[in-house]
Amino acid sequence: MPLDVPLPAELPRRRLRRHWIGAALISIGLLGSILWRLQPSRLAEVFIHLRPLPLVGALGCVVTAGALMALRWGWMLQTQGIRDGFMAAWRGTLVGNALSAALLGALLGDVAKSGWYARREKHSYGRVLLACGLDRACGGVGLVLYGGLSLTAALVWGGGLNLGLPEGTPWKTGALTLLVLLVLMGLLLRSTRRRLQARLQTGIAQWRETRSTLGDRPWILVGAIGVSVVANLLVGGALACGLAAAAPGPLPWTGLLWTFPVIGLAASMPFTLAGAGTRESAAIAIWAAFHINAPVAVTASLVTLTATLVGALPGGLLFWFQQEPGSTPSR
Repeated sequence: MPLDVPLPAELPRRRLRRHWIGAALISIGLLGSILWRLQPSRLAEVFIHLRPLPLVGALGCVVTAGALMALRWGWMLQTQGIRDGFMAAWRGTLVGNALSAALLGALLGDVAKSGWYARREKHSYGRVLLACGLDRACGGVGLVLYGGLSLTAALVWGGGLNLGLPEGTPWKTGALTLLVLLVLMGLLLRSTRRRLQARLQTGIAQWRETRSTLGDRPWILVGAIGVSVVANLLVGGALACGLAAAAPGPLPWTGLLWTFPVIGLAASMPFTLAGAGTRESAAIAIWAAFHINAPVAVTASLVTLTATLVGALPGGLLFWFQQEPGSTPSR
């Protein structure tokens, strides 16, 4: 299948809105359940004593990680012969981050992002979609490496892994909640299944042409994976800053290193709005082994959520208000 085959460049907005509403409702339900179980006075006390400097650090981590992702996105576009410059890649990354935060799953977010970018910058949708797939693959490899480095650091300098779990953890309730989320996600993705399958098949068919390009320029992949490791480290750093802002005393940071990618992975599950609800649940369960109480864990997670949403807001506005009419030309 040729790379320049014309395809519809965007998913209908009513479907995107449906997914966004679904993710928001799931997040509201999970957060409401968590906050209802906590004592409001304890949570308010933690919020009152938040340290301002780590709050700025959390937002700085999110913005810097976005800049690195834009650099990686620009490199992936170059593998498809697209050289729009850093600012265009930055805009595309902002939109992609907003869509991934608002929609159920990275796949749907990537499809919508590719359509928006191809439409706005007047490129072949097929080439942009493949670049997006490569970008996501490099990000996944970077996440694995970052997790491995964090685990190694915890084992070497943190005295091993603290895997103790609090007594009475409602694992049955958690499993039931996960099952319900999977069913809801399946129902919401049903309307876009055929469109996603067609576009995924297009990307697979285009991979052969791209392999030769990557073989001639291996530095692109090496650089993209290296950037991904640092970007994921910064994303984990945003959560660490949130914890530093909320914690009342010193913490065993070397022992906590492995928890940041794990909680971040829970937040990236394709169920909620920017990980709201799943991040808090994972933080409560995991950090309890380090004697970090639930109000502090929830507050740290909410700080991270706020920084993530603030970083995603410009991309959401770009996507919603800079949509141009017409079909996607190819070049």
